[in-house]
Amino acid sequence: MNPTAELIARIEDLAAAAPDRPAVVSAGSSVTYAELARRARRQAERWRTEGGSGRQDLVADEPVTVAVALVAAAICGVGLLLLDAEGRPAEHERARALFRGAPPTATPGLGLTTSGVDGPPKCVERPWTAVAANSAAFAAALGLREGETVLCTTPPHHSYAVCGGIVTALTAGATYLSVPRRTGPRALAAAVETHRVDVLLSVPLLYQWYSAGLPARHTPRLCVSAGSPLTPGHRSAWERGVGWRLVEHFGTSEYGMLTVDTTGRPGSVGPAVDGVRISVEPVRHGVADGDEVVVTVSGAPARLLHADGRAELLDGPRRTGDLGTLDPAGHLSLLGRVGGVINVAGNKVSATEVEAVVRAHPTVRECALVGDSSVPGATRLCLFVEVDGVLDRQALQQRLAVTLAPYKVPQAVYEVEALPRSAAGKVLRSELLRLVR
Repeated sequence: MNPTAELIARIEDLAAAAPDRPAVVSAGSSVTYAELARRARRQAERWRTEGGSGRQDLVADEPVTVAVALVAAAICGVGLLLLDAEGRPAEHERARALFRGAPPTATPGLGLTTSGVDGPPKCVERPWTAVAANSAAFAAALGLREGETVLCTTPPHHSYAVCGGIVTALTAGATYLSVPRRTGPRALAAAVETHRVDVLLSVPLLYQWYSAGLPARHTPRLCVSAGSPLTPGHRSAWERGVGWRLVEHFGTSEYGMLTVDTTGRPGSVGPAVDGVRISVEPVRHGVADGDEVVVTVSGAPARLLHADGRAELLDGPRRTGDLGTLDPAGHLSLLGRVGGVINVAGNKVSATEVEAVVRAHPTVRECALVGDSSVPGATRLCLFVEVDGVLDRQALQQRLAVTLAPYKVPQAVYEVEALPRSAAGKVLRSELLRLVR
């Protein structure tokens, strides 16, 4: 039995054995396993009757509707594109055009838009067999058990919520719980308490926010952080303010859930899950500030759908664009993005290195460094900072001057109320310079 058939059979078995068990719960609605199976079968039959191109799309505004559509699409073997409910109509149309205009494939699957951290968003389509197999591996890595509850704070169009949350929970026979975007600490604590949450999936930005305190008597057995590295400051604040067990995970829209560190080792995102192989290779073009993470995923490969109509098959070993190191036990630590290396008059500047120095400044909450190459041959380092209180620019410049080589010191520092971010909390570096132009 292939992984998709196993997932569908799992849902049908639970619909018979535990019909009243909640499968997906959100602020506005919920669905039991029996209802999910029934509604998904009906939706699959409608899509079969309609025929057409075998490509569907859904504005992912509600997790229950998303779950029904996911299972229905897997049942009848159609491609399903999930769209951000807060996205602009023009963005939706571009994504639809990419997804529906893609060359036919024998392995349709889940369509997601990439985050656009380093450039324009693209669409990725992961075959249903790959989604189901990877989610089962993630469930095993988390030790997720039947009847447990998984809470995810990211919106239901995002890979973390869909693959790491909804499909992973259904694979394990667990309950997936969603909370509205920008849920505050008190509301999150109430959800954890009311639903007896076992596993919490969130991002560093929100763990930082929640570290002021979560007044819940119930403690999840595991809290997972993903989307961007968890800084030592964020981890320390969480340990002081909340104290729940916090670990890191690494995944991408293109390849799914890749690693989990269930030991809580600071700086580590853990070993690869089943079906994934992680390695590191020197960064191309002679950049000597680290090795790039390379991923090999078993099973049917995903496709990356480009704006020019190309469908790039993501098979074999693939570079992720992330810098990292592997220890002898195969545990991965992330060091930043390859795109975070900025060429300044022939000198290589690591954005990760500069940002670490800036974050140590007492009033800096978060920061991002990018290169402005709008003037040919004169790349300028531009630093964008979120601050608490008043930024002492002179003290910051002194810290940078005594810590970094002169060519690594930013020429421009911009204070912003909030850095532009993706739904997963990643800083959208491609948007930063637009704030000051």
